[in-house]
Amino acid sequence: MEKKLLIGTLIPPIVIVLYSLYFHLNFVSVMRNIDPKLLILFISTYLAQIAVLALRDSRIAQVSYFTAFKARLLGNSVGLVIPGWAGQDLARASVYSRYNRDIVKSFALSLNEAMYDVVIGSLLFLALVGIKASPIDLIYIITALGNVVGWTLGTGYVIFTSRRVIRAEEKLVNFLKLKNYYFLLQKGKEKVREATTWESIFINSALTVLGYLIQSVAFYYVVPSFAFDVLINMTYFAASLIPVPASSGFAELGLSIYFHPNLVVAIRILELINYSLGFIFIREISLNHLKSQFNEIRSYGKLSERSGT
Repeated sequence: MEKKLLIGTLIPPIVIVLYSLYFHLNFVSVMRNIDPKLLILFISTYLAQIAVLALRDSRIAQVSYFTAFKARLLGNSVGLVIPGWAGQDLARASVYSRYNRDIVKSFALSLNEAMYDVVIGSLLFLALVGIKASPIDLIYIITALGNVVGWTLGTGYVIFTSRRVIRAEEKLVNFLKLKNYYFLLQKGKEKVREATTWESIFINSALTVLGYLIQSVAFYYVVPSFAFDVLINMTYFAASLIPVPASSGFAELGLSIYFHPNLVVAIRILELINYSLGFIFIREISLNHLKSQFNEIRSYGKLSERSGT
């Protein structure tokens, strides 16, 4: 596991250096010449976005605002190294579970937060990509569409099948010899259903959009056209949906549609600085705590204990 984490940590800077070499850029010089105003703007808009999303997350996860703020910052940092649910989603769940003592509930609601992040972000990108379409955008369009369809259908299935006995699901669980964990699946579904109402969908979606718009302001210093700035930000977001550490390679490719390589490297450095800020809360994730909770999961309910039996 340590080797995988080390590789994940090294990939982003290695890709940036290789990108710099390919375009004959002096990587050290680019770092030294980053405009301090741009640095401050990137950090402040990122933290402002986190502040908005923490309000949404605290509503979904039913934790305090500060807990949600820490979890969001830390989750984004872990996501630099471990992409997908095993990274930022599980990291947020770990923080939540330290306060509500329930890893199943925490993880289910953390995934519910991710649904808003992915679906709303993908829809924003798809709505704006026509402003300046490029052949390279096809990669991100396919990725965004796939995520919208996948997350929407998945969340819909979870809500629709909550508190119901689905025979096909039951047979699959038995076939995979996971019947001891069927109760956990049902419990997770129920938590997502409880957190999903028409009112919550509207409010959480609005807060998610607001967060992305605030983060996009960082690009206004470089390109004074807000619609274009939002497109740039959402292209960067679409690249992050591809499961590689820190969207390495794909982020540089996406930014290259809009910027000179010199500015691409500078922006990548600034983004990595932003997403690394959450590591100050790394002690919020206790591996021993997680291990004890997963051991507890192994002794949870069996198939016969599910609701509706």
